[in-house]
Amino acid sequence: MPAERLHLTLHFLGAVPRERVPALRAALALPFAPFALTLSRPALWAGGIAVLEPARIPPALADLRAALGAALQRVGLAAEARPWRPHLTLARRAAGATPPARCAAPCWRVNGFALVESRLPAGYTVLQRYPALGRPDEEGFKLKT
Repeated sequence: MPAERLHLTLHFLGAVPRERVPALRAALALPFAPFALTLSRPALWAGGIAVLEPARIPPALADLRAALGAALQRVGLAAEARPWRPHLTLARRAAGATPPARCAAPCWRVNGFALVESRLPAGYTVLQRYPALGRPDEEGFKLKT
């Protein structure tokens, strides 16, 4: 997976009408403190998707996701119904691959998140970045909503 496409999805919104994007941008401007996320579990999902998952979800990540979910509700957008499985996709079409028994567990400092638009085949476009408290000029790991 190219580095510029690496992300961890907090909420998948689906199609959002353009006229609702300004309210969405404003609603997602929530304060949060930077935190660490360790991705220590390699896995191969159905369909041949190779991922890294956290062994445990840090409370700060769960809190950020919950706060963003509440903000989505306030602007009339529903969060996805599927259970959330935080992960970093490493490769697609990896059917038959064997995840390593052990791997170096990257610890990423989460210094911000972003509202990202995904369009096929163009890819991702960052619509708005939201830095963590005390990190106004530092780009963090690209977490997308």
